[in-house]
Amino acid sequence: MKNNSPTFHSFSGEELSLLLQEAVEGNPDSFQRLSQIIRDICYSYFNSKYKLKKINSMEDVEDLTHNVYITFAEQYQGINNIENWLRRVLFLTFINWFNKNQKNKAFELDESFYISESSRGSLDHLDIDKIISTMNTLPEQKQQILKLRFWGELKFSEIAANLGKTEAAIKKMFYRTIEEIKEKLK
Repeated sequence: MKNNSPTFHSFSGEELSLLLQEAVEGNPDSFQRLSQIIRDICYSYFNSKYKLKKINSMEDVEDLTHNVYITFAEQYQGINNIENWLRRVLFLTFINWFNKNQKNKAFELDESFYISESSRGSLDHLDIDKIISTMNTLPEQKQQILKLRFWGELKFSEIAANLGKTEAAIKKMFYRTIEEIKEKLK
């Protein structure tokens, strides 16, 4: 009898689901095996993007693979459908990286541009180190929302999906956190 279910590197979706279930139940061998499969699938996916010249270097392939694996290791206990989760995370990770990379490509440094003395004075009040140290005093969830929004460049809906909250709750927490940082910096 022929198995018509999709396979990943000679593993069916059912096998991946079974390994996930066993890992969630505390089986370290299943977690280790599933972890290796996840890494292999991620590497294969990002390597295919590299071969299509959508990813610049093998270092980027390895970094993206590692990022998805870390996300898996943090979230595996809450994953219901490993195939859907993996497809979504691979796609979003690649798209976020690609968009960020495109922005960096489009920006060219004009070495002839210098900040004038008059405009420099308006930037003196901005102390990045102070902002970051203030941010580091916030609770972990608030920090995570800021990092995902500013550095991860995720939409509020994507942050909400990652954190298992509503988009409205994420927006509210984000804007309140910004105000909290402003108050602490006064």
